[in-house]
Amino acid sequence: MSIKPVLLSVALLSGMVLFAQHNEEVTIEGSYRPKVNKVDKILLQPEAPQPTFEMPGTETSVMEIQHRFPIQLEKISPQALNTKGQQGMQPTKNFLLAGLGTRLSPVFLYRHNSMLTKTLGLGVGMQHYSTWLGIKDYAYSGMMDNAFDLGLSSSRFKGFQLNGNLYYNNNVVHYYGIPTEEWTLADDLLETAAPRQAYNTVGVRVALAPTSTRSREWVHNASFDYHYLFSSFDAKEHAADLRYGLSYADNWWGDKAHPQKVGVDVALSFDNYQSAGDLLPDSTGAALILNRRNMLVDLRPYLEMKDEFYRLHVGFRLDATGTVIDSGSRVVLRPDLQGSLYVLDKKVEFYAGLNGGRHLLTYSEVVGENPFVGNGLRLLAPNVKLGFEGGVRTNIMNTMDLHFGVRYRHTENDPFYTVYGRMMDNQPLNNLYTLVYDDAKVVSVLANLRWLAFDAFTVDAGLAYHNYTTTLLDRPLYRPTFEGNLKLNYDLNEAWSLHSAFLYQGGRYGRIDSPLLATPSFKLKPVMDLSIGADYRVKDEWTVFAKVDNLLHQRYLLYVNYPVTGIEFFAGVKMRF
Repeated sequence: MSIKPVLLSVALLSGMVLFAQHNEEVTIEGSYRPKVNKVDKILLQPEAPQPTFEMPGTETSVMEIQHRFPIQLEKISPQALNTKGQQGMQPTKNFLLAGLGTRLSPVFLYRHNSMLTKTLGLGVGMQHYSTWLGIKDYAYSGMMDNAFDLGLSSSRFKGFQLNGNLYYNNNVVHYYGIPTEEWTLADDLLETAAPRQAYNTVGVRVALAPTSTRSREWVHNASFDYHYLFSSFDAKEHAADLRYGLSYADNWWGDKAHPQKVGVDVALSFDNYQSAGDLLPDSTGAALILNRRNMLVDLRPYLEMKDEFYRLHVGFRLDATGTVIDSGSRVVLRPDLQGSLYVLDKKVEFYAGLNGGRHLLTYSEVVGENPFVGNGLRLLAPNVKLGFEGGVRTNIMNTMDLHFGVRYRHTENDPFYTVYGRMMDNQPLNNLYTLVYDDAKVVSVLANLRWLAFDAFTVDAGLAYHNYTTTLLDRPLYRPTFEGNLKLNYDLNEAWSLHSAFLYQGGRYGRIDSPLLATPSFKLKPVMDLSIGADYRVKDEWTVFAKVDNLLHQRYLLYVNYPVTGIEFFAGVKMRF
């Protein structure tokens, strides 16, 4: 090995420790969705699709093992910055990832992707991760997640591809939420005071997508999603989402190479949430049985046109509720406008858009973000009264993408999390969360950069500032004012890859409510999370990796009384065959 790569790697690792960090504890690949080429209305060979498979990287961007902070920075326009660690789609039949960590362990992921026939593809995915030692940085705790996914894709239908998915998820969290040194409850009250929260989800998705984009013919696409979720708190949810799209393209004016398109997208969403209402006891002390059925119909007609120097989408969104799920009107009309202007031979894009509308807030969406919620949730429909986005993207330099943007959102029934204070054996318990809603406005300023500094060294960075205005809340609970992330990746040679990530979030606030009193919000410790790691490719088929998460051992809070774990070492292997 030459002296130059050694010096460069030392400098890179030093910079990682000083400036970089990671936004999750340990991650593994997200919920498996098998696919036979991306059905984005185009298949290069519609009659004989070939399986494609996205290889997980060991950054390990699989799915957050520990709870994550979603940093909502804009993705930049895609560039072909293909370093060895970022090659993306690679055909393979089997992929296996297995590892052990000092706190969160073990981790196991397996995926299979193959063609059973020339027109029928099969996908199978399994994953598991859990704590094998009780986490005691703050209070005894533990977690476990399991998932299974089975998918089939068929292109036997002329002009269409049919995709089907059946999945099962099991998610368990057990956090006492009270420091062990302050614990005074008797052991027999332990499970009642800090119950184990388990969520089981069974779901199915079927989608029909077109494989032709020819003009002067009607194009159809449709999908159906359904899931049933039940929790250890006796909460249950049935949720379904049916979508259909119809469009037609023709050259009504202008260049024949750029036809115009008219279309309409229709969606019907239904949610039935039932719980024992543990947060809403009646006057006798008995739990209320809550059963809420919400429905939303969404209609979006549009006209699209584009040329060498512009792109325009003109439409509107009309949605109507089947039940009274918020304080507003049952019928809402919002604009749906998007446009881009390209200059300097498409090296610079100016874009802007107006939008709005409602969506059903489901129980599964809530517990997916905060699994520490209790029962008796009021599931209203967040309504974006007006949304604006604008900015500029550029890739004038062939090795760099830059993006600057501004966002505005005015949302009715914007959901925020707050602790619901309880008493047990004369001891305050602040370990269950509920939702509070407010009329909120936010202005966000975003900046992103992606830079291929050398042939094997890439930098991804993002900054965001958010200014909230709330009506009832004194602060936007658990919404950061400042966000920033930095990711570095360096391919030292054909075998070694080094990577690091840094996340910062500041200006976050929490609050504790009691049944009779809402206390003022208070500021939380900033999030500063750093990780460094390395991959060593032993052979083309398998790689050894190691990683250190939360290198600075920061005990910042996910929510009040729920901190992340401290520093963790993680190592394992990836195999494809």
